[in-house]
Amino acid sequence: MNKVIRCKNNNNRKVFALLILQVFLGVCPVLLLLFFVLFELYETQITAIVAIALIFLCNVAYSIIARRYNVLNSGRRGEKRLYKAIRHLDGNNIVFCNLPVRYKRGRSELDMLVISHKGIIIIEVKNHSGTIEGGWKADKWEQRKYYKNGQHTAREMDNPIKQMRRQRDIVKSILNAAGEEVWIDSVLYFSNSNTKLRLNLRENDYVCLGSKELLSFLNSYDRGEVISKIQMEKFARILNEARANV
Repeated sequence: MNKVIRCKNNNNRKVFALLILQVFLGVCPVLLLLFFVLFELYETQITAIVAIALIFLCNVAYSIIARRYNVLNSGRRGEKRLYKAIRHLDGNNIVFCNLPVRYKRGRSELDMLVISHKGIIIIEVKNHSGTIEGGWKADKWEQRKYYKNGQHTAREMDNPIKQMRRQRDIVKSILNAAGEEVWIDSVLYFSNSNTKLRLNLRENDYVCLGSKELLSFLNSYDRGEVISKIQMEKFARILNEARANV
């Protein structure tokens, strides 16, 4: 049976705060317009300009906040799919969710870290949809979405392979500082079924599309090394103590 350690997820609080802010900014223009009409502010040029400017700024702010909310909420949905999938993982593993890590100036938050008898694996989840294109060397990848009317949109995203490499280095440094030496792998998990991947990766850059691929990868993962239960618990204790200082 897997032991799951769920760390504090700051994104939940951010998503809630952004939702409240969206509601506030959505209502503000209506209230300002009512105030503008009821008190006949349109009769004075200065007050009319100020009221119109405030309504415009509220709409701009709402648009910015809505985009940020959609990004964070999409990521949170991906994390929920990852957690749901990992409950079906075979074996007696120790699983950290939303694990904050820091070593010297390096700092990150891992969506998930699995300590198993076969090794340590970091899982980075992306809930992007559309077509994802990129290579392991590139700083940016491209996400394209195609629509029925023939139009498409394109936006850049940071290369998650490089992000995972930094995460792996931080975790390895934390364990090494505690006198432990262990191989650490990472896997990129795309949780959205409406995703197509066109990636130029190396042999050891692991990418899974969908929960079935992820579970198949994790259950079949084997580097030919065996980590004892005592070692697993020791690694978990070191990482658990380290997160308290982040």
